[in-house]
Amino acid sequence: MISKVKIIGSGLIGTSIGLALKSAKIKLEMVDLDPNSAKLANDLVGGVNLTEPEVVIVSAPISNNLELILESLKLYPEAIVIDIASVKSNLSLKVAELSANTQNFISSHPMAGREVSGTQSARADLFSGRAWIGIKSAKSSERSTKLLAEIVEICGATLYWVEEVDHDKLVAAISHLPQVLSTTLANLVGNLDGRSLNLSGQGLRDMLRLSSSNGQLWSQLMIANKSSLSSEIDKFLELLTKFNDAIKSENYKEIETSFNAGNLANEKIPGKHGLKIRKYSYLPIVIMDEPGQLAKIFNECAQINVNIEDLSIEHSPGQQTGLITLALNQNDAERLFIHLKSTGWNVHEVKVDK
Repeated sequence: MISKVKIIGSGLIGTSIGLALKSAKIKLEMVDLDPNSAKLANDLVGGVNLTEPEVVIVSAPISNNLELILESLKLYPEAIVIDIASVKSNLSLKVAELSANTQNFISSHPMAGREVSGTQSARADLFSGRAWIGIKSAKSSERSTKLLAEIVEICGATLYWVEEVDHDKLVAAISHLPQVLSTTLANLVGNLDGRSLNLSGQGLRDMLRLSSSNGQLWSQLMIANKSSLSSEIDKFLELLTKFNDAIKSENYKEIETSFNAGNLANEKIPGKHGLKIRKYSYLPIVIMDEPGQLAKIFNECAQINVNIEDLSIEHSPGQQTGLITLALNQNDAERLFIHLKSTGWNVHEVKVDK
């Protein structure tokens, strides 16, 4: 069992790892170039000074990642050094060329994050139920592989092994491209006036969630992964042009074909905890736009022991009411509908996924 971990980088990801490891009673030290971030992170995780850590986790910007890995391998020759950068660019090969201690290095990438950044945004459950990529390398020791697996398990994630050569192409498609699309769409609709944006529904909010991400961080990631990302953008533009041509030519069949393909692709995406995506029933509830309403609904759910899988909230412009829609399994949705109806809530008929 790991007992001492030093984390270099006290931002969202590094501090979230620290919080998760804290729950396992692991001694931690948080380090950061920003002394205020380091102090806050150490206060959050109960950080102590570690002179001989068993594991060093490098959670730093791409521009400093290699330098800090090499420095850590030199300063702590007995420690396993794990990086969590989201772009690899032959990282393992570079480490092997520049360090005599390469067997103690293993590369990884947790597939989790938030649209907000910084130490203050860290969450102990950030990685719960999420994927964590481990980079296959014949140069990494069995001990390094074992300790990475232990870290991932403590954080509540699931470890998947990927060849380094495939990593950057993969994240370009499933992580970096969605960020580009969200940011671009935000720039487009941002030209609308505030009154028009008041009319937007939950769909636009869902699409724009990623557009709140840190531009300084993402510019580094995208340029570091420019070859793979540019290729994915070209593929997307080709599909978008085809879609646009179908609309212009009033080609109903082509548009419907695109939607059908999208439906099938969406079904391939795993659902909660990495399981096959489930069909849910949706329960609409009209609530007063005032403090405590959401908490009261959660209490009602707890009373009859139903589990909320997801939810969305929409507000009508100028109205003192909001619409909350709960996603539940069919049995829970029907039970909750009856319960809320009997206790006076403005609840509407259950809608079932098709």
